[in-house]
Amino acid sequence: MPSPEVNSIAIDPITPQNVYLVGPDGLFRSIDGGLTWGAMNAVLEAEPLALTLDPRNPGTLFVLLAGGAVLRSDDSGSVWATLEIGR
Repeated sequence: MPSPEVNSIAIDPITPQNVYLVGPDGLFRSIDGGLTWGAMNAVLEAEPLALTLDPRNPGTLFVLLAGGAVLRSDDSGSVWATLEIGR
């Protein structure tokens, strides 16, 4: 269960029972509208600060980490890649 402190939350507009949140404890996903939560922290090298999803393709997630790195997942968070932005 994530701590009560939340930096960012995103709700899948197509499947609203899929909810994602980030906070000091990491990245979490719920597939039952927030009743239960599972950690998705395997790829995090720093605290996640913000989270968003593509509203037309909600399986595409973006997470901003402390330090400026941005992660992208195209499969609802199973596999993540670091984006090279402005380099």
